[in-house]
Amino acid sequence: LGKLPGATITVPTQASGRPYRDVEAGRWSAAKIQWARDNNIVSGYPDGTFRPNKSVTRAELMAVQKKAAEFAKSLQGQPGVLVSTESVTQFSDTEGHWAVALISEMSAYCQVASPLNERGNAFLPDSQARRNYAAAATLRMLNCVQQPITQK
Repeated sequence: LGKLPGATITVPTQASGRPYRDVEAGRWSAAKIQWARDNNIVSGYPDGTFRPNKSVTRAELMAVQKKAAEFAKSLQGQPGVLVSTESVTQFSDTEGHWAVALISEMSAYCQVASPLNERGNAFLPDSQARRNYAAAATLRMLNCVQQPITQK
């Protein structure tokens, strides 16, 4: 996010306290987690935990991507509203899922949410978000944030 035009981000090197009840202030990632929480990019779980050692699901990754895109747009002085650039992808396995609306929204935002292995129509929202997918989704999100707004 700090590489976006006009963006200056300073992440503290130490946390001012425990960002979540299961994240010690001295943990190597505590300051980064606290910064992301303070900037509404991550929100943790309803029970007040962050679960730093738990794998992130593809649905959870989309929640973070959405919030990161909104934050990035605000850094550029734009409204933090994501404008659809594509048609919504109709995934075969997201109906009834807690993240169905945000997965649909992120599929229409430069296809940040894309089918598993970029083929077919399955999203697998509760599957682990692999590093290659996280990298590809993040790149699509960052590229989309920098594009001029052209609604589809």
